[in-house]
Amino acid sequence: MNVLVVMPLGEFGGGAEKMLYTYLASRPGNATVNLHVLFLSPGGLAEATRKMGYPVSVITAGRVREIGRLVRAQYEIGKLLDNWKIDRALAWMPKAGIYVSLPAKQRRIPLFVWRHDIPSLLGRLDRWMLQFNRPAGLACSSELACRALQSTLRNSIDATSIHPGTPRLSYEPSEVTKIRQSVLRGDHGGIVIGTVARLQPWKRVDLFLQSIAILHREFPEVRALVVGGESHGLSKGYSDELHALGNELLGDAVVFAGEQRNVGDWLQAMDIFVLASRGEPFGISLVEALLAGKPVIACAGGGPEEIIDDFTVGTVVSSNPRPEEMALAIQPFLQPVARERANQQNPIRGESFSPHAMANRIDNWVSQAL
Repeated sequence: MNVLVVMPLGEFGGGAEKMLYTYLASRPGNATVNLHVLFLSPGGLAEATRKMGYPVSVITAGRVREIGRLVRAQYEIGKLLDNWKIDRALAWMPKAGIYVSLPAKQRRIPLFVWRHDIPSLLGRLDRWMLQFNRPAGLACSSELACRALQSTLRNSIDATSIHPGTPRLSYEPSEVTKIRQSVLRGDHGGIVIGTVARLQPWKRVDLFLQSIAILHREFPEVRALVVGGESHGLSKGYSDELHALGNELLGDAVVFAGEQRNVGDWLQAMDIFVLASRGEPFGISLVEALLAGKPVIACAGGGPEEIIDDFTVGTVVSSNPRPEEMALAIQPFLQPVARERANQQNPIRGESFSPHAMANRIDNWVSQAL
């Protein structure tokens, strides 16, 4: 069976891009589902996919509102569907569905749509896509996201929850030592509390900074580490706002590392991991922190509630916590005994989110009988 995966973004950046890369890299060599991948913009992710040996095409589609380019892209997609003898199409993110819906429907090719968000309200184009070419399958990365999606649809469509998977990130001990030295500035007894997040308002790095500032006043050895940048230019200028806030609240007790490809080194340099997002659809970085053996703190209202279980060294706070509530939740994990327990227990929980299990579930989902 030939399946065309359509991905709007050709560059690495957020969780959707990371999940696609992991999916492509984790599939068995004898898979009965033959993937072909179309990117609607060029970049490193597209090149990495090509190097894995997948048939890859890149169309610079532009913005959906550029009607001429949209029509041209749909024409090119139609030719790819014919040339590659595609049996099914998988839109990796709703924007991809807008482009592939028409050419797939014209050829009576079943459309599958993966959503990486928690939709509270579907946009006009999004709703058109779901009504114009009723998908053969919808999938989300958490049960909560599935329920939210179904509640926004006029006509119910079954949605499948497929938890993303991620491998344990590699790291270089010497690099970890350098990172800790740069964050702690010579304080060998210091504690690094970190987060890995794209710098957008809904990720609430501001809440993270405010919480660490409260802890820092009582525990001066605490330091904050923020790993992430303004991927795809989605919130231009927000990084500057966060830097200013961090300097005001924490001075030299906070380090902004920017975007990093070797995230494993940075995670290992942390003592505690915090994910302060509002409505996190899943939380790949949370699983990566578990695999790294770190205590984890996250907010309710999304995937973290399905990741952090009763055996995890960590906690889920309310969906919209005050900085004082978040600081109070972090405080127990300042104790070495708690961090040692996390180092022993949390990788076991993290391993339950296997990349191979994710890949098998996606392959089975798109190859299901209709």
